[in-house]
Formats: sequence, C-alpha cells, structure tokens
Amino acid sequence: MGEDKPSGIVILTILYVLGALGYLGAGALFVAGGGFLSGIGGGVLAAIGAFFIILGLIALLVAYGLWTMKSWARMIAIIIAVLMLFNFPIGTILGIIILWYLFKPEIKEAFH
Repeated sequence: MGEDKPSGIVILTILYVLGALGYLGAGALFVAGGGFLSGIGGGVLAAIGAFFIILGLIALLVAYGLWTMKSWARMIAIIIAVLMLFNFPIGTILGIIILWYLFKPEIKEAFH
C-alpha cells in the first residue's frame, strides 16, 4: 500500500470524480424537474435524470478502480477514451491523450 500512484492516474481519477459529481448533480436536477411536471414531459425528464445518475455511479466506480489500480478500471477507461474520440474536437484531443497514457508500458504494468 506504500506505492506511489503515477501522477497521471491521480489526475485521471480526480477528473472521473468531478465528472461523476457533474452527472449525479445533473441527474438529481432532471429527476427533481420531472417531479414538478406532470404528464409525459415529467417522465422524460425523470428518465434522463436516472440515466445521468447511472453514468455518475459508473464514473465513481471507475474512479475507485483507477485509484486502487485495478486492471478492469483501466480497460473501462480505455473504452470510454475511445468513445471520447467521436466528440470533436475536445473529446478527440482528450481521448488521444488518455489512450496514449493508459497504453504506456509502465502504466499498463502498474495495474493489477
């Protein structure tokens, strides 16, 4: 447990936590907004909110896995980085940087 985490993993974990908080906050707002509306509009907002909450929970799980250096979290982060490539231009740039970093041999070996 005395091992130092690579600084890039610490940064990536922090970004995942911040993203998770954003998703959870947005999800809560959508669910609350759906509660104020009646009919189909409220149901749609609540469903969108539930989806955001699920994304937030997944992001928290990945953040935990990255923090504890689990190989499954690295693989999920790689999949998410590939999906980011389609979000031009910022997502593409971030996706390339994250993929480059996660495929570095010393980073790959640090995960268990």
